[in-house]
Amino acid sequence: MIKFCKRLILPFNIVLIAIICIYCLIVAIRKANNYQIYTKPEIETKIYTVWHCETFEGGGKSRLTYLKNIAREIEKENAGVLIMIKTINPEVLESELINTTPDIISFGYGVGNTVLPKLSALEQTYNVRDELIVSSSFNSKIYALPYMVSGYAMITHNAQSTNFHCGQNNYINPSNIYNTLNLKPVETESQYEAYKDFVYDKKVSLLGSGRDVYRVSNLNNIGRTSAMILPIDSYTDLIQYLGLIKSDNITNKFLSLCLSDEHQNKLTEYSLFSSKYQKLYHTGLYCEMEDAIAKCSVPKVFYA
Repeated sequence: MIKFCKRLILPFNIVLIAIICIYCLIVAIRKANNYQIYTKPEIETKIYTVWHCETFEGGGKSRLTYLKNIAREIEKENAGVLIMIKTINPEVLESELINTTPDIISFGYGVGNTVLPKLSALEQTYNVRDELIVSSSFNSKIYALPYMVSGYAMITHNAQSTNFHCGQNNYINPSNIYNTLNLKPVETESQYEAYKDFVYDKKVSLLGSGRDVYRVSNLNNIGRTSAMILPIDSYTDLIQYLGLIKSDNITNKFLSLCLSDEHQNKLTEYSLFSSKYQKLYHTGLYCEMEDAIAKCSVPKVFYA
């Protein structure tokens, strides 16, 4: 019996050692896999940059928020993709483009020729209105698409308010409206200064931007003013464009989302208007503004 037990001890030890070795090997492999996943992520981070350059006042909410919402949606759907959005002052845009080039750029009138050499031609128009597509074409190619539109309005305290003030800058040209209406502004100044003149002087009328319409309509709603707001249907250059410098799946997705029906419908939150054949407002002042803007002539954002 004792001899029999001794014979079993050797095979038993061999089996036990083998089990221990296999267990240790499994533990080691698991730890190695965990270490590999931790130190070498399978998804590589890819960063895209968007520059946002505003040349006019417009709407009642930051246009930058619109772009940020698009960016977060793309990041959520594309693991490893990060989209960095940066505001660029139009005065420094040209010098910034010398050393750094973004992947996408949002811009308004007055800086179109500065960004044009960097832009990629676009193939799709996403149901943008024909006259707006023409405005962003150069040499029969489309280099950007408008994704937000605003307009001008004549704002008066009463019928006797003929002392017209106009806010403008080096980028937009509302004087085209005065030429059409055969009027001359008493003075031209910054958009906000012109708005303040109107608020504090009841004899002053204002050729205002979409931002002024938003401000004055709010003052009307609280009884501070009882101004008349007449939307202009002859001309607008209050338009924000989006162009692609780098063209790939992510940048094209960014453009398509900016012009999607879902996101264009949200422009009502900004008191702005769609560039597409898409009506957002059905009653009230903004419905009148929308109808007027649809009739406006639009200058080319890229000019010879």
